[in-house]
Amino acid sequence: MITFLSILTALGATFGPNPSDPIQLRDPFGIAWGFVYGYQGAPKPEFMSELREQGGSCTKLYLIWNQLEPKKGEFDWSSLDAFLAQLHSPEEALISIFSSSTWATRTKSEMLPPSPANDPADYDRFVRALVKHCGGKVRYFQNDSEPNNPIYWSGTAEEFANETIMFGRAVRETDPKAKVVLGGYDGLFNPGPGFKFPTQDASLRFFRQVLAKASDSFDIFDLRLYADPTTIPARVDYIRKMIQETGKDKPIICTEYNGPGFFDFAENHSYIPLVVQWSTAVASQTDPGKVQGVADLYKDPQSLNIATRMFLLDSDKEADDKLRRLQCRDLVARNIFALSAGVQRTMLWDFWHDTSNREDVMTLMYGKLRLFDREDGRFIPRQPLASAFQLMSKSLQGVRSVRKVESPTLNVFESDCGRRGTVLVAWKRVAATAESNADTPLSLDWKSARVYARDALGKSVPINLDHGTIQLMVGSTPVFVSPTKI
Repeated sequence: MITFLSILTALGATFGPNPSDPIQLRDPFGIAWGFVYGYQGAPKPEFMSELREQGGSCTKLYLIWNQLEPKKGEFDWSSLDAFLAQLHSPEEALISIFSSSTWATRTKSEMLPPSPANDPADYDRFVRALVKHCGGKVRYFQNDSEPNNPIYWSGTAEEFANETIMFGRAVRETDPKAKVVLGGYDGLFNPGPGFKFPTQDASLRFFRQVLAKASDSFDIFDLRLYADPTTIPARVDYIRKMIQETGKDKPIICTEYNGPGFFDFAENHSYIPLVVQWSTAVASQTDPGKVQGVADLYKDPQSLNIATRMFLLDSDKEADDKLRRLQCRDLVARNIFALSAGVQRTMLWDFWHDTSNREDVMTLMYGKLRLFDREDGRFIPRQPLASAFQLMSKSLQGVRSVRKVESPTLNVFESDCGRRGTVLVAWKRVAATAESNADTPLSLDWKSARVYARDALGKSVPINLDHGTIQLMVGSTPVFVSPTKI
């Protein structure tokens, strides 16, 4: 759930827990469910078994105050209970609560935008009731999401800091074992040279204000990692230093990422007005699904650039295959960059996306990024991205640290997977939206007596092991090099 207003205005180390971290990980790869679960006609299916089958260790679930307490003192826990029944461990779940209500908040809203509570006592009581109802089955709780964006927070930074303080106190006093995750930052900024997101200064200023006032009220910082994956290490380092300026040192996780997205392609920037209309509809609380324009793309798709056709639900095979290849490559690269920068946990966005309305702007942007289809109440893993996620989680099972290996032409990372040994991940330095047909030779020392190589698309890669040295050809698709069969 990337920050749409930020998109609009913008267009124009070591991984692993240390003794002070409140997260004890075995495997860091998670998958967020999606935006709505069991609300306003949305399904509330059993999905955790499929998530575990993919190698996912955790999930994030968005729930809405109005969904759980539609009237003061009258609770509807049906959606939450359907989720709780699926959990094997508190470590599997993060629940993020939108402060949206038709009766309790300053801006009356069934879903968006959230806003401060009219009476803080109502919010405090609600959060305590929520955490108590979970009964210790959920470890991580989060207040709202991407509050630097007015679509997702109709209030000031100071008001959000006040909410964070209330939220943190209510969660901790109700369940001392629970951990508080600060409402996620969309991560759309570039601290290095070159392109700057026009909204980034205001967004960073927003979170500096929140950190200055509420740094004692949360345990974990959630940094979303969309946009250019090569800037992830710099972004993580910047946020870590910003947190440390408060005198604290909090773990960083990422509860949303995916790519390449629709607007990552310059060819799609001309469609920004569609999202402007969507944003206006959300802000005015009218039906954003009625935004005009997407339907026109389906009238003559072959007249469109392939960068646009890729995101249409009924795209031609050439366009669809290209997007699937780019997604699988991006999945691995984005995670490796994140883990090497010290991010403790990642969650792919998203497990399932409602694509019933192909003319919805959000279907255009997210419909092709989902992991699973759903037919007749069953999840069907038709997407190559699902296979790539499963391969990644299997190849890096037990990962404890990720370290960059210097190379002039390739991205090469060494992953310590404990008893499984060292797993290398390597790919050619190309943009996330580009492909390269030319491969580059890679030669490295190798300690194990055996070696296997497979790329992110599932293809076996020829590799030679000779007197402690491996040699292989590496292209734009990341390759896993392992001492055990992949």
